[in-house]
Amino acid sequence: MDHLYMRLAWAYLEPEEGQFEWPVIDRTINKWTTRGLGIAFRISCRETSTDRIEQQYATPRWVMEAGAKGGYYLKGKQIGPDGPWEPAFNDPVFLEKLENFLRAFASRYDGKPWLRYVDVGSIGDWGEGHTSSGSQMEYGYDQRKVHVDLYCKYFRKTQIVISDDFVYCIRDLQDRQKMHQYILKNGITYRDDSILVNGYLRGYSDTYTVRSPEFFADAWRVTPTVFELEHYGSVKRHGNWLGRSGSSLEKYGKGKTGADFFQGALDLLHATYIGYHGYAHEWLSENPDLTVELLNRCGYWYFLHHLEVADVWKVGTSQMIKTVWENRGVAPAYHLYHLILRLQGPETIDMELDSGNRRWIPESEGKTYSEDHEIDIPRTLKPGRYELRLKLYSREEKRDVFLALDPRLLDDSNFYGIGKVIFVASTQ
Repeated sequence: MDHLYMRLAWAYLEPEEGQFEWPVIDRTINKWTTRGLGIAFRISCRETSTDRIEQQYATPRWVMEAGAKGGYYLKGKQIGPDGPWEPAFNDPVFLEKLENFLRAFASRYDGKPWLRYVDVGSIGDWGEGHTSSGSQMEYGYDQRKVHVDLYCKYFRKTQIVISDDFVYCIRDLQDRQKMHQYILKNGITYRDDSILVNGYLRGYSDTYTVRSPEFFADAWRVTPTVFELEHYGSVKRHGNWLGRSGSSLEKYGKGKTGADFFQGALDLLHATYIGYHGYAHEWLSENPDLTVELLNRCGYWYFLHHLEVADVWKVGTSQMIKTVWENRGVAPAYHLYHLILRLQGPETIDMELDSGNRRWIPESEGKTYSEDHEIDIPRTLKPGRYELRLKLYSREEKRDVFLALDPRLLDDSNFYGIGKVIFVASTQ
C-alpha cells in the first residue's frame, strides 16, 4: 500500500469564503503519513448525493449566492432545489472563487513529500470531467483549458493527474486531440476510474473496459498513470467479478474473470498506482494472492540477474562492475536511482553510481539491460577480504528501493549481500 486517495467536495474545506477548514483533511494526513503512507487528492465541485449540504452543494453554497450561475440537475433534467447543485463550470464568478481556493490549497500542500498527485477535479460529476449524471452540458477545449491552467499555475511541484473522461468528453475530435496534446505538454498524466463498470463490458471488453488506451499509451513512459476498479461491491453485485451466469462479464468477457480484467488493464495502462474502490478488509480477505501479484507488477519490479566482478582487486586501480537487470513491472521508475556499493571488511567504504534505471523500460517479457560501471579503488584502502553489498537509493525521494532478491540477503541498512572480493596492495 502506497497512499490513501481522498476525494472530497470543495465545500468541506471552505464552508465560508476565505474560511478554510484544513483539519478536515489534516487529521487523516497526519494519521497516515506518520505511518509512511502518502496521500493523493481530488477536490470535486459537483457530487450527486444530497445526504449532506456539502454533497448537495459540493461547490460551496456561498459561491452560488455570490452570483455564480448553475442549476439543480439530475441525468439531463433540471429538478427542484432539493437536488444536487451544479455550477456552470465556465462561469466567471465560479472560476474566480475556484482560483482563490486552489491558490490557498496549493500554498498549503503543493510539494509536500507525502503528496503523490492531485487530480484536476473541478469539472463534472465527482470531478471526473463529464456531466452525464448532471446537466449533460458540453464544455469544449477552451473552457476546459482554463481549468487545466489553474492547476498548472498553482501546483508547480506535485504531479497533476486528469481523468480520461475530461478529454474524451470533448466531442470535436480535433479539439479532443488538441487537449490531449496540451495535457502531455504540461506533464499531466491520466487516470481511468472505469475498470469493470458494467456498462463498459459490452463495448470495451477487448481492452479490459479501458475506453481510451491511446491516452495512456502516450503518457506512461514519462509520467506515472493511475487506474481504479469500479466500486468492488458493485462489481460483485452485478456478478462481474466471477462472471456469474447472466452477468455482463459472462456475456461479453470471453471466459475471463474480473481479476483477469484487472490484470489486463494494468498491462494496458502501464499503471504505477492502482486501486479497488472498496473496503480493505473485504478486498484483502477475498483476493490475497491477486493483491500480491498486482502489488509486484504495478509500477516497476527490478530483478538483478547478474553481477560480474573480479575476485581479486588491487587498491589504487580502476575496476569494472557489470550488472544485468530486468524490469518485470509494467512501468518505468520516474526518478533516477543511485546504485550504492558498499565494501565492508577491514574498513567500510561506500561508492555511489548512476544505476541507469531510467533506461529499464518493460518493453517485452524477458528483456534485460546491461550496465557497466567503472569504479576507482582508493590507494588508502586496507587490503583484505571484503563483503560486497549493494542497494538502489532514491535521493529525490530519500528512500531505499527494494529489489526482487531474497530478503535474507538484506542487512540492517537495506544493503543486499552479493559476494566477497579480496583487495591486495598495488605493486606500484
